[in-house]
Amino acid sequence: MIENDKLGGECLNYGCIPSKAMINTSDLYHNMNELAEQGIELNSSKINLITFQTWKNSVVKKLRGGIELLCKNYNVDIIFGRAEIKNMNLVEITQGDKKFEISTKNIIIATGSRAKDLENLKFDHKQIVSAKDVLEFDKVPETMLVVGGGAIGLELGTSLAKLGTKVTVVEIEDKLLPGIEQDLVQVMEKSITSIGVRVMLNSKITDVNKSSLKVVVSINNNGEDIVEEFDKVLVAVGRQANIENLGLDENKIKVETNGFIQVDESLQTNIPGIYAIGDVTGPPWLAHKASMQGIKLAYQIAKIPTKIQIKNIPYAIYTEPEIASVGLTEEEANINKLNVSVGKVQLAANARALTTNQTKGFAKVIVDKDTHKILGVHIVGNNASNLISEAILGLNIGMSVEDIESTIHPHPTLTEALFEAAQASLDRSVHTFRKKTS
Repeated sequence: MIENDKLGGECLNYGCIPSKAMINTSDLYHNMNELAEQGIELNSSKINLITFQTWKNSVVKKLRGGIELLCKNYNVDIIFGRAEIKNMNLVEITQGDKKFEISTKNIIIATGSRAKDLENLKFDHKQIVSAKDVLEFDKVPETMLVVGGGAIGLELGTSLAKLGTKVTVVEIEDKLLPGIEQDLVQVMEKSITSIGVRVMLNSKITDVNKSSLKVVVSINNNGEDIVEEFDKVLVAVGRQANIENLGLDENKIKVETNGFIQVDESLQTNIPGIYAIGDVTGPPWLAHKASMQGIKLAYQIAKIPTKIQIKNIPYAIYTEPEIASVGLTEEEANINKLNVSVGKVQLAANARALTTNQTKGFAKVIVDKDTHKILGVHIVGNNASNLISEAILGLNIGMSVEDIESTIHPHPTLTEALFEAAQASLDRSVHTFRKKTS
């Protein structure tokens, strides 16, 4: 294994793990304001980001240490340096001024991706920042502009809003989180605006001027020009592949027009024996997709039979509340004129949600009306990222909605929402009121 930075890649060191640590801390801080109505009285509270950074880094270090131990136990040699493919069986390693070559039967490119900036918003990592920079803040900024209404921008923007930052989100499209069921997004959008996040749709940045203290940004919002000052500007407009200096051109390894490496169903590039997995192959940029691709490829190279297929990739978005989604959306079903039934149950009717004071959201099941096969499941609410796993399994093994209905879910739990949504798709939900027919 050749690594040019730190074991664990973007997710562990700079993305998924540290961001979820920050989200959890901001949730705890924000929810302290709601404790009084549950009988818990606190005199005061404050956030110390320097202390938070120490704790967050310890979590990352612990997980990275776990990877190192696994590599050692499985006799995986780790070489720190920069790799360049010379041919399908030869890789050159650069370590400072030192260069050497290693021969191999197979090559797997897993170099990941990095945040993409904009022509008028180049990262300076001080005022114009990436998600990675936000996760290293040592103090809470008073104001921040988030450019991009995708998952990363909304997650980090909401977290800082909970810590006291006045956050504005600018999205060029007419909706947040394009591609996600919009009834889920609407619940989330209403929630984040209630805590102070300002959302500006159909908007674009027209001019940027930096001073020593502030970033002055001109925004065209639905045809109206607005000029405002911000302490920080987070650019969260997508990712670009880390493909520089890998020897792709020299070896005629095909790259898509969007800058990501082209692979077939077996994850092989156009060159036999050279494979690519993870973010470097393009969206969705999800760690769990990359991990499963790695497992599948390992079996494949070792010639071990496996049933693993890279399908039914779930989304988990850690906003307020969380959004989780897998499979066909209701919008896609309508566009394709499919014969489906939809079961939808509000979390406000769920006993566990009520006892935790987390009643925002709902669970929705999309079912084939003829076969009763589950086609998609979508959840917005507390712990949606955990609740979606049952649905992923259901889609993978071709479960019917009756399979969920006949499965006993413990009470009181949030999982009962999925059970009741399944019932609702069959018009059997006790907690879903139906219009009386004459």
